[in-house]
Amino acid sequence: MKKFLLTTLGVTFSIGVSAQTVATDNFNALTAGNLATDLTGNLAGQGGFLIYGGAVSDYQIATIDAAHGNSLKITSGASYNAADNTPNVRFAFKSITTPATAGNNILKGTLEIYTGPATGTGKIQCALYDAAGDGVVGINYDFATKKIDGMGRLTQLGSTAKFYSIGLGTASYAANTWVSVAFTYNKTTGAYSWTYPEGTFTFDSTTNPLYSVSTGLVAAEYDIVSSTDVGNTVANTAAVDNINIVYSNAATLGTNEVTKPATVPVSVYPNPVSDVLTIKSDAKVNKVEIYDMSGRKVNADLNNDKVNVGNLNPGSYIITIETKEGKTTEKFIKK
Repeated sequence: MKKFLLTTLGVTFSIGVSAQTVATDNFNALTAGNLATDLTGNLAGQGGFLIYGGAVSDYQIATIDAAHGNSLKITSGASYNAADNTPNVRFAFKSITTPATAGNNILKGTLEIYTGPATGTGKIQCALYDAAGDGVVGINYDFATKKIDGMGRLTQLGSTAKFYSIGLGTASYAANTWVSVAFTYNKTTGAYSWTYPEGTFTFDSTTNPLYSVSTGLVAAEYDIVSSTDVGNTVANTAAVDNINIVYSNAATLGTNEVTKPATVPVSVYPNPVSDVLTIKSDAKVNKVEIYDMSGRKVNADLNNDKVNVGNLNPGSYIITIETKEGKTTEKFIKK
């Protein structure tokens, strides 16, 4: 598990193909309650998520409202430590195991953020990191300012690259509100864009000449993080839902590119499995794809709701399940 902390930019900018699925999580196939049980980040819990920091009860699958069904709710620590704030930060994370195919040079993410009470200081964020633990792209909601910030790896003239928070627009978002947001990173040009209710802000080397972007970054993990900031004295609670991360070759995410998360519960069992994996879904399963943890696609023989995995080597795998309602991704272990 990699532990990441944000660097604040110090200035706020006020400027106003076929997609390849990386991850889709709407949490409806998961069971209400603890997301996982291992706080060391080594043993995966529901939906393949790992957790690090705090208590197991800080990571909950919960229904915030009927329209969203299950969501992932995270509660931070109730303090802030300038020397080492790790005890107050909560990490729920997954490896990105799907490699980008040729031409899909743009990494895109969409999600909804639930602001929660928003009474303390800190952030709830969705961010992607490379194999070295350095930030690639992300977006967050700031509990104190009640605004949306973009996140990207930038290099200030005369300095080194850092993962910055970049202020987006002037609007603030009320407590206990769902906010739809999105981000993109173009690994060919290094350009970023962040979309929020006010519009879309694009950042590249010409947008602000004091900062340069980084090209060729490859995401290896995505994290949902709740962090605290200076002066915090409360346990900040917020949530995320309908996470969709894709590779694409288009500058703007079209409606035909969005991989819709499944709207009906989908799960797999038994898990761990020896020979046959059963898919439980209220909708007909049209297609499945299985990847090993290196991102290599392996053979998957689908027969109605059964998948023969007897030929797989022991280990962990990711299965993507497609129905007419959308796609969902689950992790399973082959014994």
